[in-house]
Amino acid sequence: MRTALFACLFVLASCDSSTPPPPLPETRTEAPAPWFICDAIDAPALLVFHRDGKTARVVHYDKPNGALIQSTEYDLGDPEGAAGSIYTPLTQNGEDAGLVRQSNPGMLENPASAYTPPFTSVRLGDREITCRWMPRTRLMGFTGRRTIVVHEDQDGDLIYTSYDFADAAETQQIELSENARTTRFSLEVRDGAEALSPEGARYEFRADTETDIIITAHRNRTGSIEVRRHGPDPVQSESFIAFIEGEGVAP
Repeated sequence: MRTALFACLFVLASCDSSTPPPPLPETRTEAPAPWFICDAIDAPALLVFHRDGKTARVVHYDKPNGALIQSTEYDLGDPEGAAGSIYTPLTQNGEDAGLVRQSNPGMLENPASAYTPPFTSVRLGDREITCRWMPRTRLMGFTGRRTIVVHEDQDGDLIYTSYDFADAAETQQIELSENARTTRFSLEVRDGAEALSPEGARYEFRADTETDIIITAHRNRTGSIEVRRHGPDPVQSESFIAFIEGEGVAP
């Protein structure tokens, strides 16, 4: 409607304001999910990989502020398996430009824990980056301030962990069971609850007697994390820049 009114101002003689243009048809689009997210545990970087056939677009975000650094396209070669891993070459103009490494789920300590594909590392040019991966991940995403992971323990209980970008420079990698690759968390909350609907997923965690953490992930690829105290109104809210969901989430 605003476009039509501006057109009236510039072409008044040919625009009859008494006959408004017909409304635009309602559309509901859902953005495709990323191929995977490499949240680096040995570098201040976040890489979001999008895949379209034989082309990959890699969007590079910085820590500690979540700023978009660059977006680069690569051609994908044919995956090859070796030593329990799957390697997918990245090329530009026919020349080697990198590599994506993914563990074969069948080689994991518990293959059923691979709710999300276990991408272990990426090489872009001469730069090698190790990616965060947690068994039974239901959701992993990031905002402009932190990475969020919602995953299950071996008993199926939901766990929330956050990794603040402000802590990234001092965080160290730690070893966990079931092939997990991660760093020390900034916050962990257990015993979460979930609600699934046609609109998406919702996770709730009680951090303490006064504080609730609410995570939403909508089917249109938007989502957020909210902190609430003493009631339903959020005292803090952050939108996801990107997120992925594991196979444990119903479509």
